Amino acid sequence: MNAAELAMWKWVNVENLDNFLARVYTYYVGKGMYTILLERCLNLLTFAFVIGFATYLIGCVDYPRLRHSRHLSEVIIPQCVHKLSTGTFVVLLLFATFWIGQLTRLIYDVPEMVDMRNFYTYLLQIPDEDIQTVSWHEVAARIMKIRDNNPNTSTTATIQTTDTQRLNAHDIANRIMRKENFMIAMFNKDLIDLSIPIPMMHNRTILTRILEWSLSFCILGYVFDERGQIRKRFLKDARRTELVEGLRRRFQFMGLATLLFSPFISIYLTLYFFFRYFEEYHKNPSSIGTRQYTPVAKWKFKEFNELPHLFEARINASYPLAMKYINQFPKEKTILLCRFVAFVSGSFAAVLALITLFDQELLLGLEITTDRTVFFYLGLFGTIMAVSRGMIPDQTESFDPELLIRGVVEHIHYMPSEWEDKLHTDEVRKRFALLFEYNAMLFLMEFMSLVLTPLMLCLSLANCSEKIVDFFREFTVHVDGIGYVCSFAVFDFKRQGNVKVIKRTNT
Repeated sequence: MNAAELAMWKWVNVENLDNFLARVYTYYVGKGMYTILLERCLNLLTFAFVIGFATYLIGCVDYPRLRHSRHLSEVIIPQCVHKLSTGTFVVLLLFATFWIGQLTRLIYDVPEMVDMRNFYTYLLQIPDEDIQTVSWHEVAARIMKIRDNNPNTSTTATIQTTDTQRLNAHDIANRIMRKENFMIAMFNKDLIDLSIPIPMMHNRTILTRILEWSLSFCILGYVFDERGQIRKRFLKDARRTELVEGLRRRFQFMGLATLLFSPFISIYLTLYFFFRYFEEYHKNPSSIGTRQYTPVAKWKFKEFNELPHLFEARINASYPLAMKYINQFPKEKTILLCRFVAFVSGSFAAVLALITLFDQELLLGLEITTDRTVFFYLGLFGTIMAVSRGMIPDQTESFDPELLIRGVVEHIHYMPSEWEDKLHTDEVRKRFALLFEYNAMLFLMEFMSLVLTPLMLCLSLANCSEKIVDFFREFTVHVDGIGYVCSFAVFDFKRQGNVKVIKRTNT
């Protein structure tokens, strides 16, 4: 059996169509087998470099001797690995175990990648060279074509019904997005309580990568089985109490687990973000004032059955208008202060630069303060000046915030009813700014979540268990040929009786 025949045989004998289509989509987004392998290998190397380099800096450099030494060899501690503390060694062992696990998973996934490459190459007639440019619409059309030519595909699939499994473009998206559609609906209905259970911060919501992963594990991992189908007990009212208690315990367990591993997560986050963003901010200090949509905003902006790459393209198109909208509002006090700071810091930097023109040795030899040379203060004042200037908006653009926010809404498909007739006001700007945060603030939230996530899981989210369980029972429908899906994903608005939950009705 050659590669083409093997690809056809595996297609005809697919047992889990949801899982297969998810792998087809992942392969498409990853742009082919070799690109996926390269990315995952580089991720492993990045992780190893961050941990290894940080360990070297922490345990292998004699910092007290650094000021008085002229060669690197003079400050390196010999056989430093054997002199690491017990705590450092334990942390390294845990990171190494995780790294080996990821490497094993990569090796295990290679045969599946080969099968997927054969599926694309021989059945869809899309080699890896063309997958870089082909549209998903074309991929879906070719899948439907081979499905029509081989109607017995997946007759032993996990949806045990007498209905023939459908496979049009909408069905493919519905299968791939089966789990995510439920999450989108829960965010739109505000069922997931993301408030911080601290009196002074109760009105503030937070959603970070760690919390997103925890929600996926606690909710989706509980509701869906290993085949990606909703467990039948969630559709029965008689099991409600049992399921609510099970979900509550799951939230509390994850809260304790997050608290236990938070020190290790914080170490890696600190090192990764430092190595990742230092060069960017050093090269362009004004980029510290850039913004992006918060995770909560992205969930609210998502459309049902909208595949991730299409969502990202739609959201990315809104960024230029969103930045212009935020920056257009008058902030005269801030502008005046930034101009003053930029003028003062620029003046100091200019004087120091002139000094070094007359005598270049003064750059490193002249100490302005104790152990701080001209070179240090040139970098400091230059950074302050760049950041200050970056916060001063362009004064040549016309002021029309309503036009800009309407342009943003066309891309994000989100405009609450309370924004109507107020698009020019500062109130709407403040509300939008909560969805469009500074990168630095999002970075700070990631660190704060290491402390807040356990509290939110054990308190705020655990108290949502009843509403979440009821939601899956009340808003799950069976579609012939697809199985159980979120009723919103098939646009069954009459079932819920409140179409305002769908954000598109507000746009």
